[in-house]
Amino acid sequence: MTDREKEILDILKENPMISQQELANQLNITRSSTAVHITNLMKKGYIKGKGYILKKDNYITVIGGSNIDIQGVPNKKLVMHDSNPGKVDISLGGVGRNIADNICRLGVSTKLISAVGNDLYGNQILSECKSYGIDVEDFYISNEYSTSIYVSVLNDANDMQIAISHMDILDKLDLSYISSKHQQINDSLAIVLDTNLSYEVISYITSTYSHIPILVDTVSTSKCMKIKDIVGRFNTIKLNKYEAEALSGIKIDNIDDIKSCSKYFLNEGVENVFITLGKDGVYCEDNSHSIYVDGVKTEIVSATGAGDAFIAGLVYSHLNNFDIEYSAKFSMAASIIALSHENTINPNMSVDNVEKILKEMILC
Repeated sequence: MTDREKEILDILKENPMISQQELANQLNITRSSTAVHITNLMKKGYIKGKGYILKKDNYITVIGGSNIDIQGVPNKKLVMHDSNPGKVDISLGGVGRNIADNICRLGVSTKLISAVGNDLYGNQILSECKSYGIDVEDFYISNEYSTSIYVSVLNDANDMQIAISHMDILDKLDLSYISSKHQQINDSLAIVLDTNLSYEVISYITSTYSHIPILVDTVSTSKCMKIKDIVGRFNTIKLNKYEAEALSGIKIDNIDDIKSCSKYFLNEGVENVFITLGKDGVYCEDNSHSIYVDGVKTEIVSATGAGDAFIAGLVYSHLNNFDIEYSAKFSMAASIIALSHENTINPNMSVDNVEKILKEMILC
């Protein structure tokens, strides 16, 4: 783009209805010269059509769940079937929303397509997402369904003991609604899905937008089964050990089992496989490289949200063309940041802080 074209584009962003003559007068050039610059900007794709409809900045689209997280932590060892003194926190959650939040904090323009109720919690989600810089223009807002709520109880090791998820509103993200967002999705640099979506919607997105890299968070052993027959449509898949076992049918007891499991997904058509192993690290593989990255000893304040941060790291790595080893390490560092905060999202998530963790990992 020339300096003059950039100057014109900046004016159009401020006033898209300005006439060519007004542009010419403002820039002190002829109207015919202005017309030439406008034509060149259209050819280069910066202007999409009449009325100076500007091409939006490049962005990632995340499609998935948004909800309110209610998390209980006992003061002492968790006693089942009894009331436990402890602490209860309320924060924004949902796998899709969490991923979008982390991606946005890594400096990537992010659009989130999700569903909330027209209620107090729904308004809170929309308001806070906007304040973080997440594009929520394409949310489904329901007057009949309430906003999703996720209730979890951690044990004395700060790991999740049990959880209940009330996410009926996600049924509103059906084929009709998703297809109505075709242009927004089609303009994405990459798409991230979580398996809270229905099989029909996941199948539609992965077949309709196969020309766009699609990453998936498998969420849980039950929900991941939705993608078993279409797993090869994903560019990148992130699973934990149990989800990998459920989808592949391969029991993982040692490193050879992990390798066999990873090969299963590659043979199905997945380009990048990341199997997270908790404190034991991550195994990752593409069609030319495979590597096991050791876990890093770290204090766990809360395990909730670590997986969401990991896939956000994968998105950032994809956009920056990192190799699979560095992608795994970058994403591990992002998950370590998530583990170090009591909330699902660590407000200190940033590229600078991820790189600080990376340096510490290298020095260890």
